[in-house]
Amino acid sequence: MRTSRRGSLLTARRQAFQAEEAPEERPRREETPSEAARPWPVWRLEYGLLAAMAALITAFAFVFFFFDIDLAQLTTYGYIGLFAVSLISAASIVLPMPGAAAIAGAGALLHPILGIPVPVLVGLVAGLAETLGELTGYAAGYGGSALFRDRPFYPRVKAWMERRGIVTMFVLSAFPNPLVDVAGVAAGAVRMRLWHFFLGICPGKVFKNVYLAAGGLVGAELVRRLFG
Repeated sequence: MRTSRRGSLLTARRQAFQAEEAPEERPRREETPSEAARPWPVWRLEYGLLAAMAALITAFAFVFFFFDIDLAQLTTYGYIGLFAVSLISAASIVLPMPGAAAIAGAGALLHPILGIPVPVLVGLVAGLAETLGELTGYAAGYGGSALFRDRPFYPRVKAWMERRGIVTMFVLSAFPNPLVDVAGVAAGAVRMRLWHFFLGICPGKVFKNVYLAAGGLVGAELVRRLFG
């Protein structure tokens, strides 16, 4: 009898202890009619930035093409013109643009500011502009565009982006080549983070434009010495 009473007392105490430790179940909050009727997800900051850059690039392209402005002559407007021609050249995914030639010409024609060498200034200005321009390819890939998907090299570039996205963007943007546009589309397709995209492409663009501008500067000096 004593054993059975002790067992029942222990069982009752154990049940009471478990009941005290069990978390209280809170009733689920029902969605209000306004919350249930929301058709759109909340936009993240990077999506808003992407939309703003796309609108800016579209505005630049409309102005320059509508008024038939020669992009090759934009560098005569200094670093502002260089920024514009670099932005539009990078934003044009399919159409060929005189991007590299404009960078080399800017290195030969522009002047230093605050003692900063021309190739460094040209590299920074054009590198930032081209990075923003490449957002058109990123947006196309993010939106599910079929651009470049039928090309034989696209699956390989996309696989590179999935494994080593930042390194791939840096290497392909560090020298003039058409694969950087493909990589931009692939970056959007694999949902690469926007700041990872910037981290990979911007240093490569700056590096490329610094040595292109330096080449233009050295070439101009050689021409002056030989024929000046």
